[in-house]
Amino acid sequence: MRRRDVIGGLFVLGTGGTDWVDTPPGGGAESGEGPEEARTISGGTTVEGTLGDGEELWYTVDLEKAETVSVVFRVCEDWTERRAAISVCAPDGTVLDSTEVPESDYPRVAIGGTVPETGTYAVRVASLEGQLPYSVLIDVADDDGNEPNDDRESATAIVPSEPVDGVVVGAESDWYVFDAEAGDGIELELTAHDLADNRDVEMALFDPTGDEIGETPRDRPFGAYSTVANFVDCTDLETAIGADVAERNGSYFVRVQGVDGSVRGFTDYTLVVETVDLGRDEPNEHRSTATPLTPDETIETTLAGYDHDWYRFDADEGDEITVDYEVTEFVDLFSREMTLYDPHHDVVDVEWPTTTAETTGSYSLHVAQSDEMGPKPFLEKEGYALTVSVDDGDSSETARVTFADQRSDGGCVIVDEVTLPEGGFVVLYDERPFTGDDGVLPNVRGVSSFLEAGSHERVEIGLDEPLAESRRLWAAVYHDSNGNREFDLVTTADRDKEWRYTTDEIQVMDDARVERR
Repeated sequence: MRRRDVIGGLFVLGTGGTDWVDTPPGGGAESGEGPEEARTISGGTTVEGTLGDGEELWYTVDLEKAETVSVVFRVCEDWTERRAAISVCAPDGTVLDSTEVPESDYPRVAIGGTVPETGTYAVRVASLEGQLPYSVLIDVADDDGNEPNDDRESATAIVPSEPVDGVVVGAESDWYVFDAEAGDGIELELTAHDLADNRDVEMALFDPTGDEIGETPRDRPFGAYSTVANFVDCTDLETAIGADVAERNGSYFVRVQGVDGSVRGFTDYTLVVETVDLGRDEPNEHRSTATPLTPDETIETTLAGYDHDWYRFDADEGDEITVDYEVTEFVDLFSREMTLYDPHHDVVDVEWPTTTAETTGSYSLHVAQSDEMGPKPFLEKEGYALTVSVDDGDSSETARVTFADQRSDGGCVIVDEVTLPEGGFVVLYDERPFTGDDGVLPNVRGVSSFLEAGSHERVEIGLDEPLAESRRLWAAVYHDSNGNREFDLVTTADRDKEWRYTTDEIQVMDDARVERR
């Protein structure tokens, strides 16, 4: 952009040198004709000072045909019982644009437009009531090298992460296009220069199908997708932010225009588009695209302030559901909320981290930024690890084994029925195993093959050594605690406790007399 000059007090820049203006020139207020005493300034100059009640100042600026001028009036003091007027006049004295600035707090307003001919144009600043401290920027729009890009078909191609400068004139729109892959986070920052109420700009994001998208900060949306002049205490929100997750591969579009479709004169701006990797499970922005979870499997991924992560898993009625959310990359002031939905899509009342499934079916888990947060963390990202466990409750209550008296040739025996909620093994002993006391387990006489979770009937178990005579055997049930589907338990009391199926801390077992045929 051009260099911006600031002239303090009532000091203005003339064509033949510099002068102090002790008494503001008058006349021409109604006709728009500036007096000969008006000083000529260049575009991009800010003039500052104070006018007395009823006083006015005139400035002139040389413009070429089709150039666009903006006059931005600002005041950063108490504005009570004060009124001002600004106007832009053509070389023949015709008023091209004007406005009155009423009594209000911290006004920032602009006038201007595109001039119809080459010549010298005049700017009037006047106090209509009260002493008037003022700052006026008289600016001329730079050429926009991206034009023509006034519609989707003529959109300017841009590269993510590379800033692009543009100018919005009046009611025009500027369009830009870039490529993104499904699952990319798309982040937008639009910075406007020299804001005023009627020079605010807004942006919109469109997907490859032409639909407008863009997640909004969930609490305070100030500064989301549009700049905000006159925000508070002379502070403008000159940078607007926006973001969403790409849900398909293709070309995405950004439109920049004045808020409500137009600006007064022009607004120059800088646009930056970023595409970021949010993890291999994206996009999972909706229940319909939720990431399927395998119980006890840990997913490591990223949650952005504009992101919605959905997961799904199956559970049976009575199952215990445990959700473990661990922050791996912390962001200050970033908080998240988790919502669990049952198979009917109703919210489950959960006291995290554990709840009990009341219905059999597919459950959904939604992870997103909390409503408590505002725009500050909107573009921030938090790394997390998620593990969902589904357990059918206390397995010791449902595990059981039935081992009846029988006749055998001594080489194998039959266990009538066994139920293992999590899968495992049936182990035969030649003495009753200990049930929590110290000592060494009795001899193992045989072990079943790995049994899947559920109930099994007539489980045949070969004996390591054939029975030489009739005797009593004990059948006890064990978990496959290391997941290798092999019974490789170290037979000591401490290790055995970790593997047993128990009821009230008593190992689940049964005994039978085996008659040798």
